[in-house]
Amino acid sequence: MKNIFTLIILAFSFFANAQVICGTAGEGGVVTLTAPAGNVITSIEFASYGTPDGVCGSFTLGACHAANSQTICEGVFVGQNSASINASNGVFGDPCGGTVKRLYIQATYSSTLPLTLISFTAKKIDGGKVKLDWLSDNEINTSHFIIERSNDGVLFEAEGSVPATGIGRNNYSFTNIIPGIVPTYYYRLKMVDRDGKYYYSNIVRINNNFTGIKLSVFPNPANALITIISNKQQEAFITNTTGQRIKKINLINGNQTLNVAAWNPGIYIIKTEEGFMKFIKM
Repeated sequence: MKNIFTLIILAFSFFANAQVICGTAGEGGVVTLTAPAGNVITSIEFASYGTPDGVCGSFTLGACHAANSQTICEGVFVGQNSASINASNGVFGDPCGGTVKRLYIQATYSSTLPLTLISFTAKKIDGGKVKLDWLSDNEINTSHFIIERSNDGVLFEAEGSVPATGIGRNNYSFTNIIPGIVPTYYYRLKMVDRDGKYYYSNIVRINNNFTGIKLSVFPNPANALITIISNKQQEAFITNTTGQRIKKINLINGNQTLNVAAWNPGIYIIKTEEGFMKFIKM
């Protein structure tokens, strides 16, 4: 019976009902979500790497759950017509050592939101502040914009919101105070429709006044090549989230390119004696 259960869990599952799609895979497997042609995945309603249970439409958390499951899945799937993610400790970390885990995901999809984001920029102003400006067009059913900020370009938190005009072409701005603790901050917009659907903008970055090492990675997430930007020549190590050392590199004062195409999908950390930077390998 145990072997039969394992085979069922490891088999990829896909369901579609109205505007909901789900996927499950056992540890070591892959979940792929694909929306119908002309649609994109707009939100992750449920995501758990651990021991979730239930069926599509009524997934539940188990005793073992990686708290970063939803954030990581949102970064991979939202805004895409189709995307895949590995059900592995390398992607989510190990929330419960010694336990065989699985990944359950439930997402919603729709046609691309009516709103068109023409531009989104960030610039530093006096007083340790960042001014964000964006221009939208074709607003039809837009409710509001949530401004999200990240220290590493991976994990984002809401900093505030701006109501949308909801019709036509509009300019918006938002001012955010940044603490002087990391060399680079990242911003994105969560554009929310009146019926709750949402879509993310591109990510913009702002360099902070920082006396230590300045370290950043682009693009983030990445599929193949990443560019590492540093202001110092320094030895660095790249590890995964479990601390396993993947590669040693010698940083230069400037830009250098690294090919990560053969690496497993997941979160990686570039560490130096003075700081660190995270990036996602898709």
